Amino acid sequence: MQNYIARLRRDIGVGSERSTRLKANALNFFDNTVIGVASTAPAYSLAASLGGIVAVVGFMSPALLLWNFVPMIGIACAFYYLNKYVGPSAGGVYSWVSTSLNRYLGYMSGWAIAAAGILFLISGSVPAGTYTLALINPDLSDNPVLVSLVSAAWFIVVTFIVVRGIEITAKFQWVLLLIEYVVLLVFAGVALYRVYGVGVPGSTPIHWSWFTFHGSLADFASATTIALFFYWGFDTITNLGEESKDARNNPGWAGVTSVIALLIIFLVVSISVQALIPEEEIVKHQDDILSYFAGLLAPHPWSDLMILSVLSSTVATLETTLLPSARVSYEMAVDRVLPEVFGKVHPSWKTPHIGTLIIAAISFIGIFSINLSSSVGSFLENAASNVGIMVAYYYGISGVTSAWFLRKRLTDWRILVFGFVLPLLSGLYLVAVGIIVLLESGFSSSLPALVAFALGLPVMAYYAFKNRAWFRSPEVPALSEDVLVGGAKVDQSGDL
Repeated sequence: MQNYIARLRRDIGVGSERSTRLKANALNFFDNTVIGVASTAPAYSLAASLGGIVAVVGFMSPALLLWNFVPMIGIACAFYYLNKYVGPSAGGVYSWVSTSLNRYLGYMSGWAIAAAGILFLISGSVPAGTYTLALINPDLSDNPVLVSLVSAAWFIVVTFIVVRGIEITAKFQWVLLLIEYVVLLVFAGVALYRVYGVGVPGSTPIHWSWFTFHGSLADFASATTIALFFYWGFDTITNLGEESKDARNNPGWAGVTSVIALLIIFLVVSISVQALIPEEEIVKHQDDILSYFAGLLAPHPWSDLMILSVLSSTVATLETTLLPSARVSYEMAVDRVLPEVFGKVHPSWKTPHIGTLIIAAISFIGIFSINLSSSVGSFLENAASNVGIMVAYYYGISGVTSAWFLRKRLTDWRILVFGFVLPLLSGLYLVAVGIIVLLESGFSSSLPALVAFALGLPVMAYYAFKNRAWFRSPEVPALSEDVLVGGAKVDQSGDL
């Protein structure tokens, strides 16, 4: 039995020591964690969405951020166990779902990651141009041609760094995240001093009622669809397993650490904003609440540091969105279920350079289309705003996959709680949220995102016919005492 399982895993590339073509041992635990945190764009998420949550649930926004931390930590636990026991892979969720649950569900998970990434690269590049011009001259940020050109310039820089190598990418992330966190924490500290040390008019001391939800179910559901996706993006680290040191452990632990770090920064900033600014003012300035927040705390040009923070956050997440899109495409090409060109790796830089450039080119066209063509721009904006439907799918299916893979190994309480129960409930919750997003947005608004997702179906059908062996090969059996991972026992002493 053990020899059969080891051979099966080796044949389908799971848990085996297959020779990687990406650069091995390039990232340590801290690099993984920085990339995981930066991938969610904390400053940009707060700037764009905190006001929206307050508009729905008032000063209960910290409660919503806390509540939605739970399913995200559940998915982080799922990533930890899948990475450790199924094995690290550039495909991440795509590889784990394909080999542990179902080939077709796995394929569409990979497609969802790539499609959601491209849509975000298009929509997320525009704020980079807007914030850059706002630093130079706020009047320039209203010019769509200039915004497109500056956005494209940033995207070219980001693409070059990602193509150039994973190590330089990680170093750039360190710089961007340092700028982002220092500015956010300094302004949050000044705000709390103004509230408690000075007692500025209109301020509100922190109250425990902020951390409990006592509104209607409809308001909870509406705010949840915003708050939940504050955390989207940390899964980037699941696609960096092949390039990480201690690859079975570091990416998984980095994912858990990232989600905790995100909760802390989200709570600190949201609390400081609410303490300083009355609720009606937050709602009034919800389109970019952080700029208004900074303007109350510091005169120009010091208040522009917040714009710099949001800009660094935006650029960082562009880079960390391009990373997984390129790497999941690379892994799918290696499995011969996408064109082989996506699987080509640069001989010196050890990155999937051609696939990265193809994805960048598609996004590059979208950047100009979203600003310069009203019809195409409207389609892309609707697709990007409803990208949560695809995120809910592949996050949700990850939680279910973890539970399915570990279902025969529930004698250990840690695996029972953190590998089975929490991921399963989190996965089902996320699927439910995805359905809510679909229903709330309406079919016409959600249609572009659904089209982007559905485009993967004919592609999958084509490769299911072309590469029948991959689609028909059996999934890896559930992990149990008599099953080896990659032909050898995995050390469980450091499990969650």
